Amino acid sequence: MYGKRLGICLKTIKWGPATLAEGLNVEPELVEKWLSDRSDIPMAVSAWIEALTFTHEASDLMRPDISKSDRQGLRADRPMLEHIPVYSYSLLRDLNQGAVPITSLYGTDNEAAVAFLISRGLADRTDDKLVITTAGRSLGEIAAS
Repeated sequence: MYGKRLGICLKTIKWGPATLAEGLNVEPELVEKWLSDRSDIPMAVSAWIEALTFTHEASDLMRPDISKSDRQGLRADRPMLEHIPVYSYSLLRDLNQGAVPITSLYGTDNEAAVAFLISRGLADRTDDKLVITTAGRSLGEIAAS
């Protein structure tokens, strides 16, 4: 990775050089050297920044389009009906049994389910755990027959 690419990546993830320096626990001057190609960027840093950039680019594709009426506040009297994917519903049912450590979900098929559940208000992140919300609990229960 060269300084120009690093600059593009930082712009994509909406970080300044100081934020990168803080995240890596290095002096801001080192990041400035990387950006100006006065010092080589370590491979591990390049890979990490590219991964962050990829994630931000992918999440931008899911950015909601908020209409003017929605900006004034969500209307609780108009629930939005929507299909819950099976992988998300399965995780929701697991959450109904108790909180799940976030780190246990990294690198699994559940990463997309986490994003879906949080974006719909069905789950929330509390410290290092994923927990079910009241709305999620009502969907994650199975009625006794």
